[in-house]
Amino acid sequence: MDRILTYLMAVVGGVAFLFMVKLMYDMTGHMARMTDQVAVMSADLGRMRGQMETLVGQVGGIESAVGHMPQLAADVAGMRESVAAMAGIIHRGGEQIERLNPLEMMQQIMPPAQRR
Repeated sequence: MDRILTYLMAVVGGVAFLFMVKLMYDMTGHMARMTDQVAVMSADLGRMRGQMETLVGQVGGIESAVGHMPQLAADVAGMRESVAAMAGIIHRGGEQIERLNPLEMMQQIMPPAQRR
């Protein structure tokens, strides 16, 4: 009876160990994909930031071209301010994503007792 119980415990322990190995393997793959996606998102935001800066410049050019029309110039000035504000938001968002570390995110999700 003790021998059967010992074998049964060894089998259960082995299965649990293999399950944990599979879980860690899957988690490593997911973290790698997440890191890749964050890098792509950061690159996309960098391009978007450049395009927003170009847009701000173009709207500034429109503003100077319509300077002799006060009503239209006021509207374009408001549009330029809005575009500049949006460019600032994209710039700050890009900086946050560049600083993003998927491993730190996972550690923050874990309960405090399990963090190392």
